Amino acid sequence: MLWLLVGLCGLALVNLSAPLPRISQKPRFYGVKASRSLVIYCVCQLEPPLQVDWFRAAEWNQKAEGPMRPKDNVVMQGRTERKHAFLLLKNVSLSDSGVYYCHVNDTWGAGTGLQVMRHINVHKAEQRSKVKDALIILQTSMLAICLVAPLLRRYTLGKKEEAIYEEPPKEHIYEGLMVEMCEGALYEDLSAYAKPSEAQALWSS
Repeated sequence: MLWLLVGLCGLALVNLSAPLPRISQKPRFYGVKASRSLVIYCVCQLEPPLQVDWFRAAEWNQKAEGPMRPKDNVVMQGRTERKHAFLLLKNVSLSDSGVYYCHVNDTWGAGTGLQVMRHINVHKAEQRSKVKDALIILQTSMLAICLVAPLLRRYTLGKKEEAIYEEPPKEHIYEGLMVEMCEGALYEDLSAYAKPSEAQALWSS
């Protein structure tokens, strides 16, 4: 426990003895929607007059490009007698995202990150989400149909083939004989298969 207290005291002395940054930027990060305006401050511990320039990098740890020049949507301070400067960005767009650095008398600031977000219409976003869900359901149904249709067709063709190859029921067919009922007895008419002369003799006898 004693050594822990000694370590904490030593760390506090180191922090107190460390030099304070001569330039600080406020805030360190911005997250805003498109079409908004914002201000980045650069607070200096330097004696005026101050020559302030602003630079912009696409991302952290990348080379900053500049110095920036005033435009319709960019307002900045150049040479100032005060110990702070500012950068005003109006009507920001997605292309304004990046890291902004102030440069004062050959001293760099720590940088301020800016992330511009697209304005989202909640109602339209919900509609797009519902349309996507409907398309997913439709695609799933079509896929299920494509998978089931060949199996159903194969099953139907199999049933047809079984019906073709079924044996027909056996029927007793008396060929050449006409069986008639005559006065309650069976009479086989064989005269149709006899010769004409034999048939006439049969009937005359």
